[in-house]
Amino acid sequence: MSRGFAVRHARLSLRRLAHVGWQFALGTLCSVCLGLPAMAESAIGIDGGALSAPQPDGSTPSITVEPAPPVAPASTMQQDTAEEPVGYRWRGPAPARPDWQGLRRDAGYFLGYQFVAIGVLYVAPESFSGWTEEQKHTFKWRENVSHPVWDTDAWYVNYILHPYWGGTYYVRGRERGLDQAYSFLYSALLSTLYEYGAEALFEPVSAQDLFVTPIVGSLVGEFLFMPWRAQIRAKAGELDWTDKAVLLLTDPLGVANAQIEGLLGVKSTLQFQTGAMRLPTPARSPAAAGLAGPSQKARTGWRLQLRFDL
Repeated sequence: MSRGFAVRHARLSLRRLAHVGWQFALGTLCSVCLGLPAMAESAIGIDGGALSAPQPDGSTPSITVEPAPPVAPASTMQQDTAEEPVGYRWRGPAPARPDWQGLRRDAGYFLGYQFVAIGVLYVAPESFSGWTEEQKHTFKWRENVSHPVWDTDAWYVNYILHPYWGGTYYVRGRERGLDQAYSFLYSALLSTLYEYGAEALFEPVSAQDLFVTPIVGSLVGEFLFMPWRAQIRAKAGELDWTDKAVLLLTDPLGVANAQIEGLLGVKSTLQFQTGAMRLPTPARSPAAAGLAGPSQKARTGWRLQLRFDL
């Protein structure tokens, strides 16, 4: 019993030791990779100290605190703060990186818009919606999503309106920082959400819409809508109502989503600044400190801050 207990106790001690070592290694790695900006920021304005050289009489070295070198004044610091106002971004380039959180919000809003669109089609005449009174009063979602069909909608609905909406889905992805490939996939996602969403309550999934909307729509978005939008945003001065109308028609989801986020108080702020920051010096031995002297300098650091307020 005593020997077994000792073995188990030794194994438990080894596990604890390994766990502590792993935590120490992980913490060190995180400190090196992620902690330097915070360390640099916290070190601004903190006086540096150095150990004096050993005394001739052999007494214990004392710690002398030296005044910190002056930090560059705020007027000389370069600061570029880009704050996205509440509302649609009529000017400026697309984000350099994908805004996945914004894309998820856009998809959520789109699901809500579906039921608004379905409500409009529900009250519209059959000549416009293509839905009979029987279809409006009979929900066959499971059957409709299980058997896609080649629909018989008017040619302008299938080959003008659907590519147009596919192009706007594509633009929404580009405006959120996606590249061409991911914007195409995002257009296909929104198109599929509509075909298999609220519309499938009243009619079977359209086979050609699943392909025409994202494929032709992405071509329209990349080679027609995006150059048109870039040309408008490159204009000098204020944009007139016709320019904003084009931006609205080529990205209606973005404008609508921005208005909703303005009502909900959603606001994102991106701050990017450079300036003189004091980085902490590593600990040195008294002898090395006495030979090298104070080496703490004001160095250029970078700071990136993203704040999302709701």
